[in-house]
Amino acid sequence: MHNYMLADIARVLKKRSVRFGIPGFELCLALLLLFYGGNGAVSADMRRAAEFALDFFPLVIGTLLFVSVYADDFKCRAMQVAIGAGVSREGIVLAKFGECALLLLFALVPTAALCFLLPGTRHLFYTDAEAVSVALTVAQVFLRTLGFMQLAATLCFLAQNSLQGAIAFALLSSNAMFILITMTLLTGPLKDNVGRLRPFLYTALLRSVQSNIQNGKPFAGIFVLAIGMYMLLPLILALLGFRKKELSF
Repeated sequence: MHNYMLADIARVLKKRSVRFGIPGFELCLALLLLFYGGNGAVSADMRRAAEFALDFFPLVIGTLLFVSVYADDFKCRAMQVAIGAGVSREGIVLAKFGECALLLLFALVPTAALCFLLPGTRHLFYTDAEAVSVALTVAQVFLRTLGFMQLAATLCFLAQNSLQGAIAFALLSSNAMFILITMTLLTGPLKDNVGRLRPFLYTALLRSVQSNIQNGKPFAGIFVLAIGMYMLLPLILALLGFRKKELSF
């Protein structure tokens, strides 16, 4: 399983779209941090600029990595080859999950470094509260992107096609699904019958955890709920569903 995961990570990192896409995103982030607010900028402006750019990370980099990890494997049936070579189906699902996490870290660590280092080149330094806010946003973006990846990946494994998963991930990471569900829950008959479920959506839960940490409030229960519902449960469904799925070789 480990060899399969490492080999696939090496394949993804060699893709031209990844080699140019991640540096391209970081270049845009760097330009934003270097010029946002002009000469009158203060550290709070840098925090807002960094968090604004990080909010695009799931859609831009997340989509790029998700397609690179899943689309090629389903297209050329590399998973079937790996299974034929002795990798278990459970190993495939877990390897893909670990691969996504490592690739996200590979892309997010230098992005976070830019968020913290570049304001200093303008002699603008975060206050302690601002630094904590940016750091928590980085962590929240990582968990949000990985959770969306696993939700979309479950569709890929159950349908044996990456297209549905890619569409689902794009809708989730662009916040289109979040906005649609929020509007549905807060208006019409569902408002009275279902109640205000918006706080239980994944993005809302993670932002609530971030807010609670910053305000010194308890957050463990909300965090466990978010990870359990939106990351671990889809992972379990993918493991169970892919185990029983008939594959064409």
